[in-house]
Amino acid sequence: MQYTAQLLLPVVEKCIDDVQYENYNIPTLLYGSRVLINKDKKNTVGEFAETDYVDARVEKQFNKIELPFVDIENAEDLDRLTFINEQLKKLVANKPVSDKLMHVALTEDQMRVYIDSIDSPVHASEVMYGDGMPDELHDYNIMLRKADFQYNKFDNMSLKQVRGVKFGYGVVTTESDKADSLYEDVLERLHEIWDLASPSHRYRLQCWFDREIDFEKGHDTKISIDPDNIVRVRGSRSARALDSGLPKLSKRLKRKECQLIALRDALIELTFVKVADIEVETKASSQNNKKLYDLINYLPGDEI
Repeated sequence: MQYTAQLLLPVVEKCIDDVQYENYNIPTLLYGSRVLINKDKKNTVGEFAETDYVDARVEKQFNKIELPFVDIENAEDLDRLTFINEQLKKLVANKPVSDKLMHVALTEDQMRVYIDSIDSPVHASEVMYGDGMPDELHDYNIMLRKADFQYNKFDNMSLKQVRGVKFGYGVVTTESDKADSLYEDVLERLHEIWDLASPSHRYRLQCWFDREIDFEKGHDTKISIDPDNIVRVRGSRSARALDSGLPKLSKRLKRKECQLIALRDALIELTFVKVADIEVETKASSQNNKKLYDLINYLPGDEI
């Protein structure tokens, strides 16, 4: 079972890394698509490799742990190690493991740590986005969607006019003015949100926006009532959003990650001698060797 655990560990580590990447990675999206390192690059197959993107995933290597095995002195620990191996194989195969089975696999202390880990934010994405969208951005999004709807209505009128469906100049202009007015309301609301926010809350808000808030630049600000230059909230489905990427933050994936880590740690404890114990043993051995060396050098040569 210890040899099985040793061979299983790299697979488990890879699975943990995959789950964490899927759940916490924030993709870099421009107008809804991932950003290429070189946008002009042509691929004869018609597809791009992972390394072609600015947010390309860095693949990690997970090697077998080379440590001495701990001596298992009772059948209960051996049965528990066997059971842990089975549960880890299920998780790696993307099969569910219930908390009832986790209770069987873990000690009381390990189970307590596991339960606490489920609700404890660990990754930066959880800290930044785990509390959800700030409340004031909900009504901001509602206002922005109304402005987008009005702009699209005006834009469609313009297209139909070109295609032969006649709309009076006054009608089209009126619809355009309505869109501009709604975007002005959106921009005013954004100013209000930003001005009332504390420095710490501004940091949180900035994490949720698709571009930098640069109101301090005055007339040089890049934010305007143009639909392409209005600030949008991350997660937006608008094709005009500069960066809509958000982490998944799935509760199911978080639970799976915590299960994998808890079972992995329990498996290591039942399989390998602790590194600290090896260091103590090595240090004691070195001290004994030094004492023997000193003793040999103290004795006269003809008496050795």
